[in-house]
Amino acid sequence: MFKKIMLTAALAVAVTGQALFAADMTKMIPEDTDFLLQINVSKILTMPEVQKQITDEFEKSPEQKKTYEELKAKSGFDPLKDLTNVVLFSSGKAIEGKDALGGALIEGKFDVEKIVKVIKEDENAKKDVDVSVVDGFNCVVPKNSKDGYGMFLDNQYVVVGSQAGVDAVKAVKMGKAKTIETNKNFLAIINKIDSKATVSGAGILPQAFKDKCAQNPNAAALANINTFYFDFNNDNNLVFNLNAEVDKKENVNNVMTQVNGYLAMIKMFAGQAGPEIAEAVNMLTATNTETTIKLSLDIPAAKVAEIKAKIQERAKQLQEQQKGGAAGDANAPRE
Repeated sequence: MFKKIMLTAALAVAVTGQALFAADMTKMIPEDTDFLLQINVSKILTMPEVQKQITDEFEKSPEQKKTYEELKAKSGFDPLKDLTNVVLFSSGKAIEGKDALGGALIEGKFDVEKIVKVIKEDENAKKDVDVSVVDGFNCVVPKNSKDGYGMFLDNQYVVVGSQAGVDAVKAVKMGKAKTIETNKNFLAIINKIDSKATVSGAGILPQAFKDKCAQNPNAAALANINTFYFDFNNDNNLVFNLNAEVDKKENVNNVMTQVNGYLAMIKMFAGQAGPEIAEAVNMLTATNTETTIKLSLDIPAAKVAEIKAKIQERAKQLQEQQKGGAAGDANAPRE
């Protein structure tokens, strides 16, 4: 039961939601957070191909649809309608050997009592999870504690993730810990993000990661990057921007040299993946202004459609070749 709930939630997170980094959610994110990822799933949900995919998946798997409908009826929770926002957060301190602080803060409409009752009464769920109350909050805890757990903060917010991550958000909720709003340096980076983008995010490079880069000649220049932020949009054109903030202006040229080297390598591998992929990746450019290095990709909507059609045609041809090869093997004379 618990696995079914998680699969349903995962499907919902993949196809629903709205713009993230809303002020109310920022107030719930722990101060130690140094990486955030937002997925504006409401934009994704409006895409015809996504709507078709959801319909196709349920048509191909009536059992999955039945499970979804049963859970919705019993719990009063419809992931495709009741979820509002999701913010994924983590801390690079895990790289330094400390407890991993990470998880997802989910905003929506939850009938906590009804959802908890459904889990408690399901015999299969009892094999997978325990339902308990911690500091007044309802929790769903897998039998394997390494899997982390989920906590209902109230009827509007749920947090899932590692124990360290969930406990950090709980402490913020209880007023016992500071929020990311007190981390002025990271907050300044977050404010540069296009929150209306389809996908966007920001991060601070952990010192442990920078130290490892400094020891590697092929990545040494990257140790001069302090922060980054990015966004992806597919409103009309397919647009991707990644911005990296270098510590000093005099280090920009070294970082640009290394970035251009990686870019050349990426384009080389893209060429091996096929002409369509190569055509798209070759539009990726690197520029710099002052202490900011920017990777940009802007593919016109017509070109995106053309490349997609070519890839689909190539895949179709490959399937036909495989079918032909299988038929030939079946008809081959036996010795």
